[in-house]
Amino acid sequence: MAKRISIIIAVNDAREADLAIPLSSINNQLGIDFRDVEVILVDNGQYRLQDVNQFRLFKNLDIHYENPQNVLSWEEAFQHGVESATGDYVMFMGPDGLLNQTSVIQTFGASVQGNPDADVLTGLVLEQDMTPTRTSQYKVGRDFMTARGRWFRRSFLTQYSVRWQKVGNYSDEFYSRLVNCLSRTDVEVNEIAYAQFMSRDLRSDVMAPMPQVASVEQITMLSKFFETLKQIDPMTYIDEFARECVRYYTQSKQVPEADRDRVDQAFWLLVQDNADIWQNVQALVDHLKLTDQSPEAPWIKEQGLFDGYIQALQKVAATRS
Repeated sequence: MAKRISIIIAVNDAREADLAIPLSSINNQLGIDFRDVEVILVDNGQYRLQDVNQFRLFKNLDIHYENPQNVLSWEEAFQHGVESATGDYVMFMGPDGLLNQTSVIQTFGASVQGNPDADVLTGLVLEQDMTPTRTSQYKVGRDFMTARGRWFRRSFLTQYSVRWQKVGNYSDEFYSRLVNCLSRTDVEVNEIAYAQFMSRDLRSDVMAPMPQVASVEQITMLSKFFETLKQIDPMTYIDEFARECVRYYTQSKQVPEADRDRVDQAFWLLVQDNADIWQNVQALVDHLKLTDQSPEAPWIKEQGLFDGYIQALQKVAATRS
């Protein structure tokens, strides 16, 4: 029987007791036909699970246990899961994540019925964090730079060759940027779909929250992202690179002063590597100046500084050998 959703979990050296939490959150879903759901458990870590038979306790779940011969990164584990999946949509989970409410699959399923052409459905994410005083704090929001709490149409991923790749701390952002650029329809689902909690013993490596400030590592990821996007969809690559050049004006201000030179130099190298489409950046800037006259727009609020920034990037692009 065809499945509606394949939920892929990267084990990543978690123990059986750790995995009981995400599996329970799926097993306890209400108002659905569990014949529409499959769980793909990819045992990718250095240490293998000892007793997967205990997962038979989750009687609602159709669990497919994948035990690759070699150790895989969590990104490779997710890709392995996609290639093993049969569902119309796929969802990704780490061992420290869970479906936050018992209505998640039912709500997303209703959204699929109402939006049959949707490539992506995006829910809300709940994150737990710990303050310096050891007090738990929680943050809820919609984050389009992560795969957490999102359903992806499997045929869409195949059509555009969207694949998980290892890109340091920004693998999740890399994957999500590709999805965001290439998807035709992304439906926002008003449900806290995914919760990620801290654990004393469990490493939060899989789809871990990312730093919010630009870094050299992030710009290295962007370089690979643009190379990949250029191969998949050259026109989208041109538009997205131009937008990134505009966005970096604001992003660079958040970088600590001690790191500013290194991060700027990494971005300038990115501009040089894509210098052959600089005219498209200039065209976007000219268009924005004509169409966006909001007081907070940098070309209005800080016209001289912004123009100087664009001129500096233009000089960098012109120095490409």
